[in-house]
Amino acid sequence: MKMKIKMKKQIVTATLILTVTMFVASCGSKTSENNAENTTTEQIENVKYQCPMKCEGEKTYDKPGQCPKCNMDLEQIEKNHEHSEHNH
Repeated sequence: MKMKIKMKKQIVTATLILTVTMFVASCGSKTSENNAENTTTEQIENVKYQCPMKCEGEKTYDKPGQCPKCNMDLEQIEKNHEHSEHNH
């Protein structure tokens, strides 16, 4: 009889540990997804487009499309964060 009670306690304990472990693991996973989502949103917001012929000088656009002057497709340009943060 004592053996059955001891075995039930072990099963309950193992189930509880497994449940807690799965809960903690799933919380960590959601945090990583949120961080990745925020990074992707920041990258999308920093994307700029510009005419490859620079018909309008250094003018940039937030969305892809065509240059209003020469009708060429606007090209994506990258912001160089390192150079924008300091002066020469």
